[in-house]
Amino acid sequence: MKTYHKIIIGAVGLAGTLSSCSDYLEVEPRNLVILEQFWNEKTDVDNCVAGCYEGLQSFDCMARMIAWGEFRSDNVVAAQKAKDDDLHMYRLLTENIDPSNVYTNWASLYTVINRCNTVMHYAPDVQKKDPSFSESDLKAIIGEVTAIRDLCYFYLIRTFRDVPYITEAYTDDDQPMDIGSTPFNEILDKLINDLETVKDDVVTTYPTQIGAVNLYQYGRITKTAIWAMLCDMYLWKQDYAKCIEYADTIIGTKRKQAQEAQGIIYNNMTKYFDNYPLINNYISTNDLGYPYFGNAYRQTFGTFLSDEILFELYFTQNDNQLANGAVSTYYGNPDNGWYFRVSPSTYVASDVSNKTYKLFVNDKDARNYENMLSSSQIAKYVLHTHQTQVPTTGSPTSFGLGSWTKDKNHSSWILYRLTDIMLMKAEALTKQATSDTDPKLTEAYEIARVINKRSLLINPDNITPTSTYLLKMPTTDQKNAVENLVFQERQRELMFEGKRWYDLVRRSMRDGNTNYLTQQMANKGLQNSAVVNSRLQKMEAMFLPCNLEEVKVNKNLWKNPSYTFDTSVK
Repeated sequence: MKTYHKIIIGAVGLAGTLSSCSDYLEVEPRNLVILEQFWNEKTDVDNCVAGCYEGLQSFDCMARMIAWGEFRSDNVVAAQKAKDDDLHMYRLLTENIDPSNVYTNWASLYTVINRCNTVMHYAPDVQKKDPSFSESDLKAIIGEVTAIRDLCYFYLIRTFRDVPYITEAYTDDDQPMDIGSTPFNEILDKLINDLETVKDDVVTTYPTQIGAVNLYQYGRITKTAIWAMLCDMYLWKQDYAKCIEYADTIIGTKRKQAQEAQGIIYNNMTKYFDNYPLINNYISTNDLGYPYFGNAYRQTFGTFLSDEILFELYFTQNDNQLANGAVSTYYGNPDNGWYFRVSPSTYVASDVSNKTYKLFVNDKDARNYENMLSSSQIAKYVLHTHQTQVPTTGSPTSFGLGSWTKDKNHSSWILYRLTDIMLMKAEALTKQATSDTDPKLTEAYEIARVINKRSLLINPDNITPTSTYLLKMPTTDQKNAVENLVFQERQRELMFEGKRWYDLVRRSMRDGNTNYLTQQMANKGLQNSAVVNSRLQKMEAMFLPCNLEEVKVNKNLWKNPSYTFDTSVK
C-alpha cells in the first residue's frame, strides 16, 4: 500500500494551494494519512476531488497544456530566452524533437488521472459509511472526476495519439505498470461513452460562493462543461450532427440565461449579434472592453469571470495562493526588463503603423491589440489591465496598464468558452455541406462573421451590412473557402489559448494528409523550414513521441515511427 499512501498525501496536501475562495478548496496539509483513517466521510472525498483540480493547475500540467497546444503551431516562435533558458522548449518550437525532450513527459497528466481513479475507487465505500453522503452526491462526484480524467486523456491522445488507457486506481506496488498503448479512436470512443453516461449526474449550477460571483460555475465541472467536451470530442470523431447538437444546446442555454436576465447581453444579442448571446466589445469612443468579461471593461483576458466562459482553471487573485506560473514563464512577466520565452510569429503580429496585415486583415480588430503587447510580446494572460483607444482618424492605440509580475500571475486558464463552441459548430457545418451552394455554408459563414463583427473597434450602431470591415462570404470554391475562413477565425479568436496546434492536427486527420498543416507552418518562418516540411508530410510526425525514459521501462508503448528510440542511451 506504500504507493497509495503517497498518492493520498499528495492529493490532500496540495489541494490546499488551489484557492482560498471557499471552504471546499481550503484543505489543510496532512503529514501522515493512514488508509483506514482517511476514507470515512464525504469531506475526505471532497478533499481528494480538490486535489484533482490542483493537479491540473500544477506548473508541469499547465506547461504541457500550453506547450502541446501552441508551441508547435504557426502562432508562436522562440524568443531569445527560449534558447538560453529552455533548450528542450526551443527544440519543440523549431520542430527539432526527439524522445528525450522533457516536453514528451506526460507524468503530470497521469498523476491527475490516477487521483481521479482513486476517488472513483474509494468514494462508493465512503458513501456507505457517511449518512450525509447521498447517492446523488456520489453520482455527481463520480461524474465530476470522470470528466477531469477524460479531459486529461483528451489532451494525451491529441498530443501522442496512442497512449496507455488506465481506469483503475494504483493502490499497491504489485499492480502492473507496463500497460500497452490503446489506439486513438478506441480511447476517443471510450471518453465519449464516459461523458454520455455521467452528463446528467453532475451539477447544473453551483451555489454562489462569493458575493454575486459564482466561482464554481466556471472553475468546476458542470453539465455545461461536459457538453463542451462532448462537442469537441464529436468534432474529432467526425460525428458532425452530434457536435452541432451539443453546440446548439450550449448556445441555447446561454441564450435562455440572457433572456431571463434581460440585461446588457440580451440587448446586445438581439440588437447586434444575430441572437447569439455575446458580450459587446465596444464601450465608448476611447475605451473598449475585451468582450469576455462582462461589464468589467479594461480587465484583460483571464482576470474576470464572464458568462461566456464554460470551463476554466481558476487561479484566485491572491498572492499567497497558487499562481499561473507557466503563463508567467512562457508568455511573459515584466521582471528584469520583460522576460518571456515565446513571441508571436510575424504571421499573426500585424505592423499597424505600416498598414501591413496578414492574419488580422485590418487595424479595426480588437484582438490584434488585446492578444499582443507588441510584435514581439504576448499580452493575453500576461496583462491584468489594458486599454485600447480609438481615435476619430488613424489607427487605434493599445496600452498595457498593468501586468502580472513573476510568480504572481493569477489569470485563469480558459479551457472552453462560447465562441470556441460556436466555431466548432461552424466547422462541423462546413463538413456537412455537400456542395458550394449548400445553405450550411452560409450558416457557418454567419457564425464566423458575427464573432468577427463583435471584435471590431467600431461602434456597432455604425456597422452596416456592407461595411468593408466585415468578413465577406467567399464567392468561389465556397466549400473549401468557408472552411478556411472558419479556421482563420478560430486562430484569431482563440490565439495563445492552447488550441491552434490541435486544430491543425484535427484537420489533417480528417483530410488524410498534412497539406493544410504544412502550408500554415510555412508562415512560421523557421530556418529549417524545408526539413520541417518534409518531416511533417508524415501523419505520425504531428504527434509527439513517448518519452525515452518511459519506453525504457515499458516496452509495450507505441513507438512513433517518425522518431528514433535509442533505449541504450543512459
